[in-house]
Amino acid sequence: MVMATTQQQPVQQIQQLQSTNPVEVYSALRTIKNAIIGSNAKKTLYYQLQIIPHVSSLLALDDTDVQIRVQATTIVSSLAHKGEDVAQQLVDGGVMEALIGQVMPGTDAALMEASERALNALLGYKATRMGAEEHTHTMVPYLLSIITEAKESPRMFEMRMHARVELAVLILEKLCVTEARQFTVANTGAMDLLAPLLQRGYPRLQVATLRAFAALSYENMEISRALATVAHDGRMFPQLVAELARHSDADVRLHACLCLANLSRMRALGDARAVLTVAVPALAKLLRGSDVPRLQVIEALGYLCHEDAEIQMAAKNAGAVSDLVAILAEIESQDGADFVDHARNVQETRAVFLALGTIVSAGEECRMRAVESHAMAHLVRALGHSDDGVKAAACLCTQYIVRSVPICRTHVPESGLLRPLLALVRSSATSVQEKATAALINLLPDFSPLRADALKEGVVDVLAQLVESEHVTIRRNALWGLRNLLVGTDDDTRRQIIEHVGIARLSTLAQTGDKAVREQAAGVLQNVTAENEVGAQAVFDALGAPQVVKLLQTLLASEDSAVTVHALYLANNIAVRERSLCELIVGDRGLLQTIVDYARSPVSEAAIGALWCINSIASHRADGDSDSSEPRFLAQLEAQNVQSMLETLLGDPGLCLGVRDRVKSCLDYFSSPAI
Repeated sequence: MVMATTQQQPVQQIQQLQSTNPVEVYSALRTIKNAIIGSNAKKTLYYQLQIIPHVSSLLALDDTDVQIRVQATTIVSSLAHKGEDVAQQLVDGGVMEALIGQVMPGTDAALMEASERALNALLGYKATRMGAEEHTHTMVPYLLSIITEAKESPRMFEMRMHARVELAVLILEKLCVTEARQFTVANTGAMDLLAPLLQRGYPRLQVATLRAFAALSYENMEISRALATVAHDGRMFPQLVAELARHSDADVRLHACLCLANLSRMRALGDARAVLTVAVPALAKLLRGSDVPRLQVIEALGYLCHEDAEIQMAAKNAGAVSDLVAILAEIESQDGADFVDHARNVQETRAVFLALGTIVSAGEECRMRAVESHAMAHLVRALGHSDDGVKAAACLCTQYIVRSVPICRTHVPESGLLRPLLALVRSSATSVQEKATAALINLLPDFSPLRADALKEGVVDVLAQLVESEHVTIRRNALWGLRNLLVGTDDDTRRQIIEHVGIARLSTLAQTGDKAVREQAAGVLQNVTAENEVGAQAVFDALGAPQVVKLLQTLLASEDSAVTVHALYLANNIAVRERSLCELIVGDRGLLQTIVDYARSPVSEAAIGALWCINSIASHRADGDSDSSEPRFLAQLEAQNVQSMLETLLGDPGLCLGVRDRVKSCLDYFSSPAI
């Protein structure tokens, strides 16, 4: 009987919220509030009993008593911590509007404080932050007014006052989730107002302020550069933050490093010493400690090192590479153990591979340090992980490590990497397949010992199928892999690629669709025809002479210089073979003129490609192989004033060495070269 009464109490309390007696409503709210605070089970129970519509209705009524509002608002704050779905339901129920109304001037102080806490809790999720767009212009001035009021108050150094300022700053941080909102906050003078808070001496307030600055400057070059010019107490903002990166409090150090990372990524720091000598060592040291969430440190380090070889080298020198690999070993040792947060381990494993991939993306020394730290064994095991995010991150890290020719030749063959990677190339998860195909590209060049093994494993058939993928990145990667396979390959492999992919399909891909796909398809056509007797004839057999000429004209008209360079070498590969094939190029006056014009291109790769083509055309002799006879197509070249153009180029003192050498080689074919 006692148990039945206990089970009925929550239902009765929910029913009591509908009472017309304010005392009963207040009593029920207070009981519910005391029950759910600190108890996830109680939150779940009352959530299932549909408490959200009841508290939403109470807060929406204009005549609801202040004490009732305080209790209902505190319940909202507690429920919001349950999870994003609950918080979103509260927002959908109109709670956000009610809370904003409760922080307006003239509101009861206790209700105002409870409302601020509830707003902070509601905005703790990406979805609810994104949904607060319409309230940003109302909330930002109010939040800044709290900071202004506290700054001018003699009570600023009281714990209660700086706690409220901290809360206001945290809400400001949560509002900066889009570029438009970053500018909304910045344009209200927030940067100058927040800067003094960094020197207040309260670590919690300093962390909140650093988080706000990090959110304000994230991926925003204009704000980052403006922030770098903010000064307080005679010191510029970067200097203030660099000092905090040496703070005794680990959380302060971490968030100071995040701010420096944002400014560094946006090239807002004129002097990178603060990053190289302060932020990188600080993050590396935090990796070894337990004072702050390790996941945040790993992610911060990866973000800081992105596309900056100097910072990557500093991270390596600070021991970050070895420490990241050690974290992988630690996590792997916990597999199958009890009382382990496996979800967190998955997140950390993914973050480690992303950070490690970033650090080794540019420098050979960084890659070698990773390999010497036994990263390859962890990578291979991660390719078989149950989590797609981990597999994708491991593929990304693999892609960067195997860029190294020495590593690819020495450490990769014995690692057992190929088969698990090929399995992921066939993955049904697009994110994994994209990263796996990108990594495979680097295992297929002619210097790779794994190329032969990959061919035995049927890589041509796999890549040919992926050429038809609906995902652009996978299609591009598949073509790139085929392009690498064709360099220095044998005719059997070349025929296999031609058969499985098809020249007509390559021609279509090279002329239409996504830019990256067009570039790679043109590169495959170039390599199919390079340095062999099979490819050029296969192109003509598949397309016919008119379509080959049209293909070349289309590619040479591209605005993408990479495509035009491939087209010029494709034309060269055709011209250098049979005289009959060369005649098809020379016979189209417009096509020949286009090729000749590219010899004057400011893009040296295009100029060299065009000159090679001219060289190949001129190499055909009227009497077959006789070196004493004139060039077979001399008349056509003279009609294009090629000799005069070459002599003019040779007289240009600014001509780059590669182009100059090729010009000299072409002039050798003319009877009176002016050298």
